[in-house]
Amino acid sequence: MNPENQTAEKPSAPSSKKGLYIVIAIIVVLLIIGWIVKGAMRSATGVDVDKNTDGSTSYTYTNEQGTATVGSNKLPENWPSDAPKYSNATIQYSGSTNPQTGQAGAAVVFMTSDSVQKVVDFYKKELASNGWTIEQTATVGPSTVLAGKKGDRTIGVYIVDGGNGQTSVTVGIGLP
Repeated sequence: MNPENQTAEKPSAPSSKKGLYIVIAIIVVLLIIGWIVKGAMRSATGVDVDKNTDGSTSYTYTNEQGTATVGSNKLPENWPSDAPKYSNATIQYSGSTNPQTGQAGAAVVFMTSDSVQKVVDFYKKELASNGWTIEQTATVGPSTVLAGKKGDRTIGVYIVDGGNGQTSVTVGIGLP
């Protein structure tokens, strides 16, 4: 072996460790800056922006009246366990209201590729099997509205053909 080559190879190992430390330090600094910016955005606007693991972004606004979340694909935290959840759907919006400032409630808007009739049939069946009484049903053109009650809670379901093979569903629940 040539002694010049041996000398040239020895410094590269510490140099690559030094490069690795620099990359790690840059990543840590960027994470800290991101955390600070997110905190500043939250305190300045009241909107919490989260990057989800699936690459999507969700926005949550919270004030004394309640919480609204767009893009989280999650039901509101106060969603009752006896309120049907449509499984073949993507949640576009979810929100809840604060009982200290008015009537407590929760709402969700979602899209599905299932037909309006399939969604209507699901809600009629699931509401009844969960003890809800459907008090009114109205169909006007491509939309159907279901209004129900269970104890002192109310539920409204608005189902409409959103076009392009999509059905839009809005469910609102008034809580005691």
